[in-house]
Amino acid sequence: MTLSLRAKISLALLILLGVVVYGLVLDLGINAGRIHHGVYVRDINLGGLTKEEAFERLIARGLELEDEPVLVTREGVGCHFVPSDLGWEAKPFETAIAAYRIGRGEESFEALSTRIRAWFGGVSIDWKDEIDRRAMRTLLDDCEEQAQAIGYEVRRYRLRKRIARAITTWPRSPVNIPIREETA
Repeated sequence: MTLSLRAKISLALLILLGVVVYGLVLDLGINAGRIHHGVYVRDINLGGLTKEEAFERLIARGLELEDEPVLVTREGVGCHFVPSDLGWEAKPFETAIAAYRIGRGEESFEALSTRIRAWFGGVSIDWKDEIDRRAMRTLLDDCEEQAQAIGYEVRRYRLRKRIARAITTWPRSPVNIPIREETA
């Protein structure tokens, strides 16, 4: 029996549709009640964990992040702080919930797109946290004062962003103060 070109194309499309539907059902079954595979909080892989398991894993890292010092430096300038001194507090429960929501609760096409990205490239989210703005401002003032004393001008906005990122990065590495040399 010979099939027409139209029948061959229809059959190929039907097989392709079947494979896609099978993949979707398989994905939903594998990730049912769990954080989608390929979901990370920074470098912490939470894929395949329940919300409770993710919470337990995040608690330990959150405590390390809160209490381990961060060095903010540039030649001749050295500020350091402990994130908890800035009022920084990890929120492992809220972070685990945010990780669980990846690929869920979005519009259908967006959820599908996020799930595909998670499977093939991973999806990374940041910690849910809070910081005391006043304490951050004081730290920035201190770093800026030290830098100005030796002729540097601190780019505060960039420094604030680098500090915020460094707080949730593990293992710790020094933060390089973004400056522009003052011209006389």
